[in-house]
Amino acid sequence: MNNQPRHIRNAMRNEWKKTGKTPIQLVMMLLVPFLTTMVLFFGLSYMRGLGDHYSGVVYLPTEEEMNLSKEVLKERYPSFSFASGDEEKAQNSIRSGGEDVAIWITDTEIRVYYDSSILTSSLALKESSDIASELSFLLEDRATYDEFISFLPETMVHDLSTEEKKLDTNLNQICSTIGMVLFLSMCTNAMTLSTGSITGEKERQTFDTLVLCPAPLRKILIGKVLVMMFQVFLSGIMGTLGAICGLVFWDRTDLRMIAERVGSDPSWIFILLLLLATVSLLIAAVFSVIASAFPQAKKTSLFSSAGMILISVGAMVPTYVSGPVLKYIPVANWAPVVKAACKHQTELVPVLCALGMTACLFGASMILSAGLWERSHE
Repeated sequence: MNNQPRHIRNAMRNEWKKTGKTPIQLVMMLLVPFLTTMVLFFGLSYMRGLGDHYSGVVYLPTEEEMNLSKEVLKERYPSFSFASGDEEKAQNSIRSGGEDVAIWITDTEIRVYYDSSILTSSLALKESSDIASELSFLLEDRATYDEFISFLPETMVHDLSTEEKKLDTNLNQICSTIGMVLFLSMCTNAMTLSTGSITGEKERQTFDTLVLCPAPLRKILIGKVLVMMFQVFLSGIMGTLGAICGLVFWDRTDLRMIAERVGSDPSWIFILLLLLATVSLLIAAVFSVIASAFPQAKKTSLFSSAGMILISVGAMVPTYVSGPVLKYIPVANWAPVVKAACKHQTELVPVLCALGMTACLFGASMILSAGLWERSHE
C-alpha cells in the first residue's frame, strides 16, 4: 500500500519528462487560451456596442442650409453631423464605411442611404426618419419649423432599466459564450495530450515495454491522466485570465459594477478555481476513457472530438434552460455560478456538490480506463 503513491508520483514524473515541453511550446500552450478568450471578449463587447452606437451625417446642398440645420438639429440628434455635399459624397461615405447612415437633401426629396449588411442599429434609421421629417419643415423656413415642433407633443424617453438589470443581461450574454470557448480550448489540449500519451503508447508499439516496469499499468495510467489534468487546468486558468483582461480593457462599465458588488472579497478567485478544477476533472475522466478504449489515434481523435463538442456546448445550457438545479451540474453550472460570483451572490455548497460528483465520476473513469488499458495487454 505504501508503494502506491510512490508509483503514481514516479509515473507522473516520467510522463512529465516524456511530454515535457520546450519553453516555446509551454508559452504557446498558455498563450493560446489566454488570447482566444481575450479576443472573444473584445468581439462580444464590440458587437454589443454596435446596436447602441452609430454615426450619421446629413449632406445639404449649400453652406447656409448646412449651418441652419446644424444650429437647430445638432442638439436633438447628437449622433449626426452636418456637412455640405452632393449625393455622390453621401453614397461614398456609406460605401467606404465611414458612416452608418447618410441623408441627402434635394429640392424635391430627402434620401436616406445605409448598408443593411453592416448597420445593426434600428435606432439609426428611426432617427434618420425623424430628421428627414423635421428637415422638410426647417428648409421651408424657421417659422414653419417652429410651428411644426410646437404642434407635436413633447416626446420623453425613459430608460426603466437599472444597473443591476444591465449587468445581468451582459453577464448572460458573456458567461455562456466565454465558457464554451474556454472549455473548447481545454478539451483541445486534453485531446492532444491523451491521444499522444495514452493511445500513442499502443500506436508507437511502446506499450509492451510499460508492462516490464515495476509499477502496475493502472498506476502508470493514473500518472499520465494526472499530468494531463494539470496541464488542462493550467490552460483553463490562462483562459480565465484572458477573459478577465478582456473585461478590464473593453468593458469598464461592467467592471465597475462588478467591483462595487465584489469589493475586496477574494472568494470569487476560490470559486473560479473550484469551477476550473471541476471541468478539468470531467475532461480528464472523459478523455482518459476514450484514449484507453482505442489503439489508433484516428479513432481516438474522432470520439474525442464528439466529447469535446459535448463538454464545450454544455456551458451554453443555461442559455436555454433555467433553474436552481443547474448550479449542481458540472460544466452547466459555469455560467450561473460565475454570474452569481460577479454579483457577490455565490453559494459554495452547489459548487462543492458539483465538484464531488465530478470526483466520483473521475474515480469511476479511472477504474474503467485501467480495465480498458490492461485489456490491450491481454
